[in-house]
Amino acid sequence: MTLIVLTSIEYELKTASQKLNIFLCCRFPESKLARMFNGSIPIVLDSLKQHYFIDRDGKMFRHILNYLRSAKLILPDNFNEIEQLWEEAKYYDLTSMVKDVELYRKSKQKIVVKKEEKEYCDCIAISISPDLGERITLSAERALLEEVFPELSSALMDSRNSGWNMENRYVIRFPLNGFCKLNSVQVLQRLLNQGFKLIAATGGGVEGQQFSEYLFCKDCKAAA
Repeated sequence: MTLIVLTSIEYELKTASQKLNIFLCCRFPESKLARMFNGSIPIVLDSLKQHYFIDRDGKMFRHILNYLRSAKLILPDNFNEIEQLWEEAKYYDLTSMVKDVELYRKSKQKIVVKKEEKEYCDCIAISISPDLGERITLSAERALLEEVFPELSSALMDSRNSGWNMENRYVIRFPLNGFCKLNSVQVLQRLLNQGFKLIAATGGGVEGQQFSEYLFCKDCKAAA
């Protein structure tokens, strides 16, 4: 641990040049720091150098002092030692800081949980080829296709259409042209109007057998 050195007038960290009037340590009267310097509890004193010694984490102590200065918890965005800071605030009996650290920890946990809940996105893959005028196929979750293209609901529910009906939940290369009159521009426009964004696109082939494929995605959703 880094040794914190306090004099009767100011303190300094052995590894830093920050300085603080020691009377600031008494800003929170119920804290251990205040009781150390008002005579309520003993503290180790080097009588030769007039230094007070507290065998705690000097790196964490800078955040303790920042709290004494501002009465607010001010931490860098990438701070990842919240448990250690909580222990230090607890040791110094800074009750309000302990509560602020706990609130900070909870807010970070909520962010992590929120990120973990975003486990999948609504995705629709579209393949377009000029065969026989224009051939459009769709691949996505069945429920999603029914939501975006309600005119396809009956066809999607028909178990006889097993060529593209791979399983109950997903539909692979559904031949849109055979069940509605939407062209490729109208299909793309509908997806954009419903909040989908183009994530990837590719194409290729030779003359007479060309194709274009697009992947559209919408906001992620929490898993059920």
